[in-house]
Amino acid sequence: MEKKGNLETLKTGFIYYTITTVLLTAVFVSYIWGTNLAESLKPCDWAYFIPGALSQSALFALIPFALSLPFLLIGKRKLLYAPVLITLSTLLLIFFVANGKVYSLYRFHINGFVLDMLFGGAAGDVFQFDTALYIKASTEILLLATIMVAIWFLCRFIYRKTNYVAAVPVTVTLLILLAFSHLYHAYSAAAKTPGVIRSALAIPYNAPLTANRLMLRLGVISKEDMTLNMGGGEGSGLQYPLTPIEAVPDSVQKNIVLIVIDSWNRNAWNGDVSPNLWEFSKKCSNFENHLSSGNGTTGSLIGMFFSLPASYKDDLDISGTQPLLIDQLIANGYDIKPFASASLVHPPFGRMFFSNVPDLRIESEGNTVYDRDCDITDDFIDYIDSEQKVPFFSFLFYDLAHGCEMPAERNHPFTPAWEYPDYLELNNDTDPLPFWNLYRNSLFQIDSLAGKVLTKLEEKKLLENTIVIITGDHGQEFNENKKNYWGHGGNFSPVQIRVPFMIFDAGKGIETYRHRTTHYDVAPTLMKEYLGVKNPIEDIAVGHLMTDPCNRDWHYVGDYGNYAFVMDSELRVLEKEHSGLVEVYDSLVNPIDGYRYNVKELNDRILGLNRFYK
Repeated sequence: MEKKGNLETLKTGFIYYTITTVLLTAVFVSYIWGTNLAESLKPCDWAYFIPGALSQSALFALIPFALSLPFLLIGKRKLLYAPVLITLSTLLLIFFVANGKVYSLYRFHINGFVLDMLFGGAAGDVFQFDTALYIKASTEILLLATIMVAIWFLCRFIYRKTNYVAAVPVTVTLLILLAFSHLYHAYSAAAKTPGVIRSALAIPYNAPLTANRLMLRLGVISKEDMTLNMGGGEGSGLQYPLTPIEAVPDSVQKNIVLIVIDSWNRNAWNGDVSPNLWEFSKKCSNFENHLSSGNGTTGSLIGMFFSLPASYKDDLDISGTQPLLIDQLIANGYDIKPFASASLVHPPFGRMFFSNVPDLRIESEGNTVYDRDCDITDDFIDYIDSEQKVPFFSFLFYDLAHGCEMPAERNHPFTPAWEYPDYLELNNDTDPLPFWNLYRNSLFQIDSLAGKVLTKLEEKKLLENTIVIITGDHGQEFNENKKNYWGHGGNFSPVQIRVPFMIFDAGKGIETYRHRTTHYDVAPTLMKEYLGVKNPIEDIAVGHLMTDPCNRDWHYVGDYGNYAFVMDSELRVLEKEHSGLVEVYDSLVNPIDGYRYNVKELNDRILGLNRFYK
């Protein structure tokens, strides 16, 4: 008899789980309306979003259903099972209703930052909750709880009247929808279907399947397709720029050459490692306290070209929005030529930054990184030797310091040096010198190639009318902080985000600037000082003019999932990890327990960064 009672209660609970899943789906659909996406979604987009939201809701609703199961074993009458299931399901719904409010405001789902702003010691500085608001919220919570209790009794009534729960059909249907939504998204991501990709962002904590490389191998897409603009932008929710661009270009416009070294450790910036660039830097204005916008390439280049944080990445990509800098270069008649050692297809930098550029060079020739770095150097020199259009914008992106794939005969002058990066040997006790020397030898070879570029510009008498910017996308760590961090992407300490930065302009004096500058400053500086843009900087960028010594505290660095704020001049870092945890640490990656940061300033900074959303 007891076994039969357990089974009946469990079946009633499954009906309750099914209805909770439907309610959660309705909540997720409301996110779409809260972010102005609904007006742009087509029927094929809804064909992804509804199954995707339903299957994700089913996974979340499974949490209270599973956690309440042990209470079927407690007591003879199982009196705790229903209250536990109802309470947990109600809390789940309350959480995702609140998450919808957060998403509409910040464009990301509840994470450690939000929780700290809500419940931290300075929460009252950010959110002012008066009595009426508390009463309204309490009323809504009470109403929702009442509805959830009523649904339980409805489920009992349904089961007693029908004696049927459709457990197998419901489970099979949800599994089919889960598989369908992921496969649909994988195809849509490869086929660049904006509505599908955009709506996937609204589903909380969603990790939809992507398989671009597989689609490429299967012939669903081509390499050229990967560089095409996704186009449209309707309903993207972006307003970038805030006001239409107004520009009055100078009668004589200067060429621009942007040289970027992937993974440039600032401790390796000296005359021994980079003699050509070091000598050239004496003719440049140098910015000695320059921070990247990421500890990886994607966030770094988005900050540099868009002057936006990488939190905008997906919206920029799926809407086909191009950097204002590149659009203005095109409008001013520049001939734009990117020379990237690594492919512009994976990651899709060609599509993100240069899809409006004709005859885009998307790949380099060569079997090794060194060969490809040589190839971009040779191609640039051939371009300069040809009858190139003037003015021109060239972007040279060297990759050897990132790959450290050195030919044995060129693995000098620093010894002893590894023949290749032996990552399996790295630990906190590893002597970094052989790896460090391999890395410095890589930079030495890049310097030789960059020296050829600068020499060619001088030989062709182009330097007098050319702006040359030299920097790294981000840093590279060799366990300097003794925390067993090697490479990049592991933390946001100065070793991984501080890079050399210099600007050559023959028409301006040579200065050394020690105030903090960032990659966000590159695009607005070029647009305001060289491309004739008249808009206020806050309408086109989150950065400032490079020479402006204004405060740059709460500097956003990282990508959408793992990001941080560099809070102050001491480079104390507030990091939100992929897990959702928030940690504060100093410049040496030592945790600072109990550190009280200004939550209101953080909230204001987030809202300021998000101002390019409608």
